[in-house]
Amino acid sequence: MLTVVATALGVFLVALDVLIANVALPDIQRNFGVGESGLQWVVTAYSIGMSVFVMAAATFADRFGRRLVYVVGISVFTVCSVAAGLAPDLGVMAVARAVQGVAAAAVIVSSLALVSSAFPDKGDRAKAIGLWTGVATIASPLGPTLGGFLTEAVSWRAVFLINVPVGVLALALTFGYVGESRAEQTRGFDWGGQMLFAVSVGALAYAFIQGQNLGWTSPLVLALLAVGVAGFAVFGRYEYGSPNPMMDVRLFGNRTYTVAIVTAFSAFFGVYGMLLVVTQYFQNVEDYSPELAGLLILPFAFTLMVLSPVAGRLVARFEALPIARIGQPLLVVGLAIIAVSMPVSVYLVAAGLFVTGAGTALLVIPITSLAVGSVPPDRAGMASGIFNAQRAIGSTFGFAVLGTILAVWLGGTLDAALREAVPESRARQAVTDRIIQEANPYAYVAEVGPGRPLPAPTPGQREAIVTAAKEDFIRASQLSVAVGAAFCTVTAVLFWTLARSSTTGQKPDDAPA
Repeated sequence: MLTVVATALGVFLVALDVLIANVALPDIQRNFGVGESGLQWVVTAYSIGMSVFVMAAATFADRFGRRLVYVVGISVFTVCSVAAGLAPDLGVMAVARAVQGVAAAAVIVSSLALVSSAFPDKGDRAKAIGLWTGVATIASPLGPTLGGFLTEAVSWRAVFLINVPVGVLALALTFGYVGESRAEQTRGFDWGGQMLFAVSVGALAYAFIQGQNLGWTSPLVLALLAVGVAGFAVFGRYEYGSPNPMMDVRLFGNRTYTVAIVTAFSAFFGVYGMLLVVTQYFQNVEDYSPELAGLLILPFAFTLMVLSPVAGRLVARFEALPIARIGQPLLVVGLAIIAVSMPVSVYLVAAGLFVTGAGTALLVIPITSLAVGSVPPDRAGMASGIFNAQRAIGSTFGFAVLGTILAVWLGGTLDAALREAVPESRARQAVTDRIIQEANPYAYVAEVGPGRPLPAPTPGQREAIVTAAKEDFIRASQLSVAVGAAFCTVTAVLFWTLARSSTTGQKPDDAPA
């Protein structure tokens, strides 16, 4: 049992850190004086590190020992938590978060392998994996609430430093109670595939995040977009011909598996991108404290925690497709409620988060079963690894793309929205730039006062600026979340087509489980 506790602590740290920093973002922003792209890097760097290494980490663990890789992963993760918590600027924090993500990938794959190898009995192993999965499921949605409490009660730096005692405890238990294990047969490491994948993901993420600042037609942004797209094409071709592929692209010849992967990617894209936008909406637009913002996100966490184990039991009883058919529409409806409710009521937004959490739980668990169950048993390991990577890849692009949509909208509309409140063009441009730079409707105050672009505001002008800026921010936030909902709707069409063809074109014994 202590083996499960030791490995569960590691996955708890990793899952918690996916979202714990979200509600601390406005405080980090004020501390470092960064804009929307800076905020995106705080959360995206972690997801990029995890996504580019999660497949390779499994090979390292099988070859060099799962306990060794787990210990190294926890150690690096803990050190990077200290680096992020004490970071003097955004650059240091982004690097620390990226390396932290790489370590997180090592922890995830090695911890689950350690649990599996520690329990030879099938029944005991199932119970241990269930406990491990439950810890991971609980940790991630608790992140915003815990992060809000720590930011309010201590400092945004505590959001990262809280990992240190937990990491030390995990290491102590691992050294004392976890035995070493490794695979009897190991695959060769795919250095070429790893490099191509890392370059492709990194190039696209950087282009999306920095596009608004550098200009979408700038040579660097266009070059990065080209490198990212071409890199993925070359990666697919390279992996197809590799004897030891990092990601076996032949699995995508199975339509059921492919649609399940695309559905998972879209779900994580929409949910994690939405959480980034909603966090800023609660704090920067509605001006709520980090603690209250975390509490408002709690409905999402609550339904996800409660319904995830229920979804597993429902899949066992009714199979995956019927449950996923319930979950995916709920996810789309939840995102739509959030988008529509932003100008109306934060309580309706919270209700949308409740529905989104329910949809996420009732979709992700069934399509996990569907994806792994649609391939031959000897390919289940690779299939599961690719599927699990979608959480990191989907969140990476969700943070990057939906955050960028917010910045692009503001860059294109805020000046016009402020024209009535600030008629003088030079002053209006200064106010607009400041608000966009800090991603905060209240940031205009930096341009107000003697010797500044707006030296003496007229009566009511301050309120007019805030009102116009908040309305534009809300429209930008609505558009961002709506794009996530639309993407999930497109994949829903694919998924429902698959469901019909799968149930009509296969014998019952062959249907995906």
